[in-house]
Amino acid sequence: MDTLGLIHTGTALAMLTLVLLELRDPQFRADSFAAGPRRRRNWAFFFTSFIPTMLVQSAAAWFHTHLPTLMRPGTLPPVLDFVACMLVAELVSWTSHWVKHQHPFLWRFHFQHHREEHFSVWMVTHTHALEVVLSGSALVALLAGLGFSPLSVQLYFALYSVVLTYHHSARGYSLGWLDWLIISPAYHRHHHRRVGKGNYGGTLTVWDVVFGTVRWPEPETATAPVGLPPQAREPFGYRKEMLYFLSGWRRQRS
Repeated sequence: MDTLGLIHTGTALAMLTLVLLELRDPQFRADSFAAGPRRRRNWAFFFTSFIPTMLVQSAAAWFHTHLPTLMRPGTLPPVLDFVACMLVAELVSWTSHWVKHQHPFLWRFHFQHHREEHFSVWMVTHTHALEVVLSGSALVALLAGLGFSPLSVQLYFALYSVVLTYHHSARGYSLGWLDWLIISPAYHRHHHRRVGKGNYGGTLTVWDVVFGTVRWPEPETATAPVGLPPQAREPFGYRKEMLYFLSGWRRQRS
């Protein structure tokens, strides 16, 4: 198995382990297996989440082969190449996330991730496929165009995928002092609070600190309600959520 194969296998195993550990949470088990609209919504998001992931992976391979690069791949030492790649990717991720919370139309491609009131790893799949493909492809195009190595890009996305699953866990894990750098479940849960603001980072807290959007977890974060307010007009249900952006587009055109 080549290096990229090992990365993908390790990523899948790490994410699977986190999901299996999540089964200790009774609410997660109910949302996964108890009959009802929440179970249907969760599994619909889960099965369709593979499509945009595969498209972005294919886009990354194409961009690294065909795009002209700002610097020749291999110019930087491997460790520096990865660190620089990660910081750039995290900056783009932070910016994209912040914009989606500020712009009403773009919010229609992101609210799905905040529609759920049960904080668990199911939220990782609650994304709009079109938004994932467009933003993911734009990011890999930028990273490839800057000249970061395919290995660094793949390592970043592997780390991003694992940390994304980790910090959406209902189990409240902590890495000790590393929580000041790597986004923890408590840190990201604060972002999902009904009255929460800030904490837009994807993997690291760095850019939240730089731009002043960091909100460190408080004792009440663990029990504060998450999701959208009860009076929210955003729909609940896979099909309705996927098509909700069309109503906003029609309103802007009229």
